[in-house]
Amino acid sequence: MSFLTTVSFQDLQRLRAIVRETHMKYYPTDFCTDRECDKLIDSFGAKVVETMLRRSIEEGYSD
Repeated sequence: MSFLTTVSFQDLQRLRAIVRETHMKYYPTDFCTDRECDKLIDSFGAKVVETMLRRSIEEGYSD
């Protein structure tokens, strides 16, 4: 079971935007779907995602 079901929608949108900007910027645009972002986020693990969210909120990143 994925931990993404425990993340709020706003945080999930924020994570998807971060993944698109940093980890998928060289992929073709038709590959950068929400599903592909979710698979990548899920592979990071809960602890890494928690750190990404904390940093994005501290830096004032908005979705």
